[in-house]
Amino acid sequence: MKPEFSLRAGVLAAGRGERLRTTSQFKPLAKVGGRTLIEHVLSSMTDAGATEVVVIINEDSLAVRDHVAAAKWPFKLRWIVETTPTSMHSFLRLVETLAADGDEGPFLLSTVDTVAGAQTYARFIAEARRNEDATVMLALTSPGDDEKPLLVRIAPGDSRILALGAAAAPSSYATAGIYAVRASILREAQAARRDGIDALRTFLGRLLDRGYHLAGVPIAESIDVDRPADIGTAEAFLRSASL
Repeated sequence: MKPEFSLRAGVLAAGRGERLRTTSQFKPLAKVGGRTLIEHVLSSMTDAGATEVVVIINEDSLAVRDHVAAAKWPFKLRWIVETTPTSMHSFLRLVETLAADGDEGPFLLSTVDTVAGAQTYARFIAEARRNEDATVMLALTSPGDDEKPLLVRIAPGDSRILALGAAAAPSSYATAGIYAVRASILREAQAARRDGIDALRTFLGRLLDRGYHLAGVPIAESIDVDRPADIGTAEAFLRSASL
């Protein structure tokens, strides 16, 4: 059953994805189990009850927009075509677009290379809506064999995030590429750009340092498809999840 509320969502698909160029010209069009990565994410957002989805792609990957537009989706679909310098810039552009008419969120955001089990996004955003205190909620999974996991430490018996990155080590949790974000983070957007913040993980750490309430929600395993070898891992994961 789909939740009875309006949900705006965004997909981060503006990265170059150079390590997947051997399997697809563009990372969002790399196939896992016969479906492209972007189709997997958009289907997950459909399950979560998204009423509007904004996708950000770079100026060289218009084929991604053409591929997605060829299918019918049960939500309003909008595009940002912009070659952004960093993941943080893409993240903020999505939030700015989703919040442009005064909507405070939370907005459901996902990287395009996240492959998760059925209803994972739906359960995650439902939990985020219950946690009204969190400015940003991060879906958490095991670090696995990710080359550069963003480790997370949460308070015992609580969802509040205490540390990110090296400060969180050792930890059994890492970010899964799925976020619930409230528009209030935009108070930090101008300063972050001015100060040359060059990565989304750095921006999240800055929010934590400045006293924003970041929360973490463990989810079932998800796969970050970043390298050709990850495709087989993701396909095996989806097969096991469907049993």
